[in-house]
Amino acid sequence: MKLQQIRTKVENHFGFFINVKSRKRHLVDARKMYFALCREFTKKSLTEIGRSLEMDHSSVLHNSKSCKDLIKTDIEFAKHYITLFNQVSLLKSNDWKIPKARVPKYIHPGYLRYADKKSIRKIFNKRGPTPKQRYELH
Repeated sequence: MKLQQIRTKVENHFGFFINVKSRKRHLVDARKMYFALCREFTKKSLTEIGRSLEMDHSSVLHNSKSCKDLIKTDIEFAKHYITLFNQVSLLKSNDWKIPKARVPKYIHPGYLRYADKKSIRKIFNKRGPTPKQRYELH
C-alpha cells in the first residue's frame, strides 16, 4: 500500500489538504490520523512517512502516539478514525497478493532407512558416554 493512497483517503474524508502548515485543531487531528494509519498499514520508516508531508520523523512518532491516546478519550475523534481505518483496510484487501513459492521439505535419507525401526533422534543424535571431569570424584 502506498502513502499517497492513504493520504487521499484522509483528505477526501475531511475535505481539505493535510499538508498545510497550520496548528488548527481540525488539521492537526487529520494529520494524526494519517500518521497513525501509515504506521499501521505500511512498512515505511518514520522518516519516509514524515517526508510525505514535509515533516520530521519525531513529528510522526509524537502524532501517532497522541492519536492512540485521543482514540481512548475523544469519542468524535474515534469515530472518524474507525471509519478511515475501515476505508484504508478495504484498500489493503484489494491489493494483489503474490503467492509464495512452496519449497519442498528436505527429507534426510536416514529417515527413509530407519523410520520404521527407531526414532530418528535416537539414531542421529546418539551421544557416547560423557567424559569424566577433572573435578569429579572417581
